[in-house]
Amino acid sequence: MRGYHALAPLGVATILFAAAEASAFCRTTTSQVPAGYNPAVYGCWEEGTPVAWTAGRVPYSLSAAASRQISLADATRVAHQAFGAWNDAPCGQMAPTGPNVQAYDNGPVSAEAAATDCGLNQCDPTYHDSQHVIVFRDDEWPYNDTANTLALTTVTFGVDSAEIFDADIEINSAQHTLTAEEPPPSGTYDLQAILTHEAGHFFGLAHATNTGSIMYAFYKPGAVTLTQDDVDAVCAVYAPLQPMSGCTCAHAEGSWHGAFATAGMAALALVIACRSRRVSFRWTRRRP
Repeated sequence: MRGYHALAPLGVATILFAAAEASAFCRTTTSQVPAGYNPAVYGCWEEGTPVAWTAGRVPYSLSAAASRQISLADATRVAHQAFGAWNDAPCGQMAPTGPNVQAYDNGPVSAEAAATDCGLNQCDPTYHDSQHVIVFRDDEWPYNDTANTLALTTVTFGVDSAEIFDADIEINSAQHTLTAEEPPPSGTYDLQAILTHEAGHFFGLAHATNTGSIMYAFYKPGAVTLTQDDVDAVCAVYAPLQPMSGCTCAHAEGSWHGAFATAGMAALALVIACRSRRVSFRWTRRRP
């Protein structure tokens, strides 16, 4: 998925849009959303299987280079606030507790490591990158779009398992003036609002149908506090005190790429090739 976004194209000849009755919050699924699909108009895209993390704690890392506009110290502070908004979502009723998947800062990674990250570059689909990076694109925005993109989040997930393997965030600092201040001064875009939205994609949420939600597709300055719709979303996906289960990898297209058993062995050792797919979301700076 990618950030404040216009949606990526789907490789089918014809798509019929129909309004759907659904929650205001939407999930990212294993089925690519068609170009031009607007959840606020058509409802959530519900083809495919909703994706989610299975690990209890998921790391993210800022590129040590940060940005010429935003220092690493400021970016680290703002990212902590943005991801913290989701970590601290009050899911419990009697004694509020947060979602059972939590994001945490794993420390910065070198600019070189960020530049070769598999979530940001095309890699073997059976390789699962465990480094989830946040990078600023100071020199150029490497995507050909006219959507005034502020940020882009790419989520990689298992084709069959729907488990999220990787999530990486790119921030368009080449074409926009960013600030670490909150509220943002006139003429700037607040990094905390951008990263709070992108963190929702990191957790596997898609664009919401509710125009007031943090996860709505278009930027709103100062939008750093989760709405009830956003809280409902992350708590529904990662309900507290209900540990997620399942295999870490699903075999590709129902075929075992390697499995062996020997008579008398205490355990069966399986080698499974896990095929993954990427989907991206763009977050844009103004409504159409």
